[in-house]
Amino acid sequence: MSQQKPVAVVTGGSRGIGRAFVLEAARRGHPVVFSYRSREAEAEKTVQAVRELGGRAKAVQADLVDFDDIARVAHAAQAEGPVGLLVNNAGLGEEFTLEQMTREDWERSIAVNLTAPTFLAKELRECLIAQRGAIMNVSSDGGVAGSLHGAPYGATKAGLIGLTKTLARELAPHVRCNAIAPGPVATEMWFSVREEVQRQVVDREIPLKRIAQPEDIARAGLDISGWPDATGIVVVLDGGRIL
Repeated sequence: MSQQKPVAVVTGGSRGIGRAFVLEAARRGHPVVFSYRSREAEAEKTVQAVRELGGRAKAVQADLVDFDDIARVAHAAQAEGPVGLLVNNAGLGEEFTLEQMTREDWERSIAVNLTAPTFLAKELRECLIAQRGAIMNVSSDGGVAGSLHGAPYGATKAGLIGLTKTLARELAPHVRCNAIAPGPVATEMWFSVREEVQRQVVDREIPLKRIAQPEDIARAGLDISGWPDATGIVVVLDGGRIL
């Protein structure tokens, strides 16, 4: 009888890239605990999709601005079994120019995009060390080359890359910590953009002339998490956009 794989924790797992990570982790044999903020019906559909794959998933409603909610996600995951994988996917991507941005916009972006990944890693540190596990941070090509979404998004996604490299050093040799930096992905956010703008982005900005699917990002992220010699790396998955 094969040994059960450790629990995977995914933030923002009810839709988009996060949902793809939940389903891919389940396909690979991980029980999954994922957080969601407000869309309970979508979270329930994700849990059901995992069950249809023969897997096990638990959804935890949480606002990752709240430190108590961060701790609750970590505790719920540990109650399901040994935790060996943390995918910090949840993030805010609203567009704010400096003129438009408020202090509240800035602070919420920092809290969700950077503080929550840091403190989830802190909460799960001992479990991840015991399992010789991995952390996968979902950054953005905007965190590498600067963001058209404005200062909060670009700064926090760049900060997440810095956190990745720092945790890779601190948690070695027991835990690997890497990041992926997607460009445009076919999620709800992308489809909310006008079709003419979509065409312009593909035609003018992306050499490979395609938009990634959420499943592409999830498969790559979990593959990289399994590479035994990879830590502290950032893999840009944007079809060549930042070239």
